[in-house]
Amino acid sequence: MVMYLFSRKKIASKVYSISAAACVIFLAIMMAFIFLHQKNEAIKLTNEVRAKLLNIFDENENIADAITTKYTTSLQNGGCKIPALVQDNDQWHWQKSSAAGDHGSLFMNTQPTLNERCLLSSAIFVRDNIAKSDLSTKEGFRYIISTRQKMFYFFSRIDTDNFAIEDSIMFNNLQFYIPTMPDYYKRKLTHKLTQKGTVATPIYHDMITKSNAYSVVSFIYDLNSSNVPVAYLLYDHNLEELHGLANTLFRHNKWVRITLRETGSLNELCIFGCDIDHHFQTNVESGLSSQFKVITHIDMFGSVYHSVMFKLLIPVTLLLFMLMVKLTSRYLTRVARHTLIDHLTGLYSRKIESELKPATLERRFFALVDCNKFKIVNDRYGHAVGDKVLQMVADVIKQTIRKEDIAIRYGGDEFLIIIKTEQKSDALLVMERIAEEIARRSIGVNDDVITSTISYGVSKFNRDLKTSILLADKEMYKMKKRQAQ
Repeated sequence: MVMYLFSRKKIASKVYSISAAACVIFLAIMMAFIFLHQKNEAIKLTNEVRAKLLNIFDENENIADAITTKYTTSLQNGGCKIPALVQDNDQWHWQKSSAAGDHGSLFMNTQPTLNERCLLSSAIFVRDNIAKSDLSTKEGFRYIISTRQKMFYFFSRIDTDNFAIEDSIMFNNLQFYIPTMPDYYKRKLTHKLTQKGTVATPIYHDMITKSNAYSVVSFIYDLNSSNVPVAYLLYDHNLEELHGLANTLFRHNKWVRITLRETGSLNELCIFGCDIDHHFQTNVESGLSSQFKVITHIDMFGSVYHSVMFKLLIPVTLLLFMLMVKLTSRYLTRVARHTLIDHLTGLYSRKIESELKPATLERRFFALVDCNKFKIVNDRYGHAVGDKVLQMVADVIKQTIRKEDIAIRYGGDEFLIIIKTEQKSDALLVMERIAEEIARRSIGVNDDVITSTISYGVSKFNRDLKTSILLADKEMYKMKKRQAQ
């Protein structure tokens, strides 16, 4: 085929360029789709983390309400009993007291009044009932702070002999960590976290766990006398707990980093993926409270690379590339041939000349063919009959030449045949067969029978296409002169 001989490099270049561009676009679209899928998955998991944190706050609120109710009724009844206290270095506690049993840990700077005894007995009562409940935070680190008697009561026993109220930075600067004192009813009659007053402390360094932490804060009230809190119920979120909370959800998603960010100071607690350095990332924010946001940092490329869909996308893209090469090559070849083919005869048109390079024409002979007395046929029988004559000549040429030969309708009733051979005698033999077969054929028009003959000239390729055709043309006119004699 001519297109194979002369245009394969040009077509191949277009084929690979188009196929590669199509695959790049496909890959980009699919990677964007995968990223959006991974981003939605990260947002979904982040919302689960947020929901768990909010659930912890809600449970802390319920526990504070239970203590408030028990405390209010205990004050009305009086006679609140608590385990015996031990005095040590001007500090009253249960830390070393076996008499206290499993009631948590208590630190006080003075002996408790009736109010403090009722607060403690209410806390112990609720603590014992928490163990029998279906709350998810039964094992959480929860404690009560009362500033009136400088009291710390921990729901769980803490293993430290060095804890003292005076050493607590939070206790000695409680206004910084818990700056507001919300009204009980205003706090209870809203679902909005931002309307509940202070719901969490700022980030601080915890003395017990020796790591950064923050605490959610609920309030205990004496509804007999005031709507202002008498104590604070705190639940500590330390890094170990937060890491465990996030790891249960994100597991092996190494393209996600989750942080808790304070809205005021912009301090952050990293709770997942802290060792990941993201160069190209997008962030998604989700409000947790009036003080904190959950920030999801998504590594754009990492999210795609670690996706199962991406691992399937590579072979699919390769298969698409091969399919595109095949289809594009077929289409471009068909288009190219369509532009180079003479639609009347099915031979190549003169446009093929641009594809004929001198290097490919070496060892070829050029035969220029002219239909004898073609103008008389056109004038006498019309162009439709003339077209039939041209089609007949073209059919004979196509049936006679080989695949490596090239046949061109050169213009009007002229044809150019480029014959691949080493000897001129072989080219002349081909042309003789063509001339004989054309002379044998005829076309019937009404009662007339039209026969045709041709004149041709053959020359070897000489320097360039134009020169070679000119030499063949001279040879053709020599034959016409011989036929005219």
